[in-house]
Amino acid sequence: MRAADALVIGGGVIGAAVAWRLARAGAAVALVERDEIGAHASGAAAGMLAPISESLGDGAIFSLGQESLARLEAELDELRELSGVDPELVRSGVLRVAASDEEDALRARAQSLAASGCSWVDTRELEKREPVLAAGLAGALFSAREAHVDGRQLARAYAGAAERRGASIARGVEVHGLLREGARVAGARTSQGDWRAHDVVLCTGAWAQSASDWLGTDVPVAPVKGQMLALEPVAPRGGPILWSRDVYLVPRRDGELRVGATVERAGFDARPTAAGVAQLVGGACALVPALRDAALARVWAGLRPGTPDDLPLVGAAPGAPGAWLAAGHYRNGILLAALTGAALASEILEGARLPGLDAFDPARFARENPTRATTT
Repeated sequence: MRAADALVIGGGVIGAAVAWRLARAGAAVALVERDEIGAHASGAAAGMLAPISESLGDGAIFSLGQESLARLEAELDELRELSGVDPELVRSGVLRVAASDEEDALRARAQSLAASGCSWVDTRELEKREPVLAAGLAGALFSAREAHVDGRQLARAYAGAAERRGASIARGVEVHGLLREGARVAGARTSQGDWRAHDVVLCTGAWAQSASDWLGTDVPVAPVKGQMLALEPVAPRGGPILWSRDVYLVPRRDGELRVGATVERAGFDARPTAAGVAQLVGGACALVPALRDAALARVWAGLRPGTPDDLPLVGAAPGAPGAWLAAGHYRNGILLAALTGAALASEILEGARLPGLDAFDPARFARENPTRATTT
């Protein structure tokens, strides 16, 4: 039987970040992943680090997202050095372009968010800065502090850094249930035998609800499909992320232009569709007409882990001592990975919950699950 201080289940960017922070603090950590590191939502994501543009100044994503971005920037050099993996952080900024009926609201937001590095770009200035944009736009909110990374590379950097700090990573391992000692969770049953651990962290993304029976409480996470595509533009572009209400365009270092993303409640069907591709191509060409001549390089889809309020579950699993949740990050897993890792490490190892995380408390959805399976 294998043993660890902490067993992290799931090797996306969230699980890898949790493993990294725990191992960095000196815990004996094991991370198990059924596929490869960053194989699912982390690898499918556009990798935007855009707490301001995502929230436009409202709610927990605005405040906690900025904190997480600052944490990532502070630890990035260490991650690169330890792992040998470059997450390809680009501090591009975001131009949130306005159609005529959005101008007043976005202009007001730009003014209210000036202290967060935002400014209003009027029509004339926008035409000078981004001549590729379609005519008739009413201006844009520019958020200078925002950025993007390669999500799969970030997950691999966290995992590699965790290994350098002593964590063990096992791929190709499926988890079938939890081990208990009385009421306390004490490990997991896996396809490679039992794994004992003082603490078990569930970071299983869109599949997190499958743990509801194991824990005895509902884990309200459901898959939300996001289709994306990559274009090979007719000319090098670089520059900021372009974001309209219909589509966003993320220029990558390798020359690809990533276009995203649909939001679909389609269960666990992660296949791209003709309708999804048509929606994205139409939105991209409406925003940048020259993209009509761009080559279609790739099409893919991923499953985001959504919750009823679109906010993650980060903290102790209700009614299951020894079990922890880090799931349900929806559109913001890449952005919130650094904060999630730090939060779980602080709570597990020091018993201290980081301030400001009430909105992410798993207890907000807690209710008894009468169909709980008994595991021993």
